[in-house]
Amino acid sequence: MYVPQPDSTQLWRASGRDTSFEERFAERPLLPDWHELLAAFCGHIGDQPEDHAVTRWARALAELHLHRREQSGDAGGIDELRAQLVSFIDEWVTSRALPRGAARAESLGAVVDAMAAAHVRAVHLLRTAEKVSDEQVHAAWFLLAQMADGWTDRAAGVVGPRIRRSA
Repeated sequence: MYVPQPDSTQLWRASGRDTSFEERFAERPLLPDWHELLAAFCGHIGDQPEDHAVTRWARALAELHLHRREQSGDAGGIDELRAQLVSFIDEWVTSRALPRGAARAESLGAVVDAMAAAHVRAVHLLRTAEKVSDEQVHAAWFLLAQMADGWTDRAAGVVGPRIRRSA
């Protein structure tokens, strides 16, 4: 399985992109919105080098959660990869943004990971339930909707880009 690496790796530099992150995404918000995260969880975006780094990692997290659901034997290895991706997201945000207001106890990477897990579970329940109207299905999708709403609030609490000034 391909696990996206931070933008600072040689693979990113070898992609032929010679513009800085700020130049490429100057008009875009620093973080993807919940629509983009859900699209990444579904596998619709996040597989191209030019995609937002957080959506690439979000897609990889969803794939890891799906893999863990299907093959529970290697949970330790999967969890290590998930922890690495959560760390990548946190480091990416920290290096590019300034927090607005009080710092949050939970990392943004952990939020994306939890949303990916909730999405994989909701889709699984939808596909395996006898009736789509099953209470478990509704509860799973409601939880995901609440998490998406929470992501919007958390993403609004991040101000970017971080400007580095020389002395």
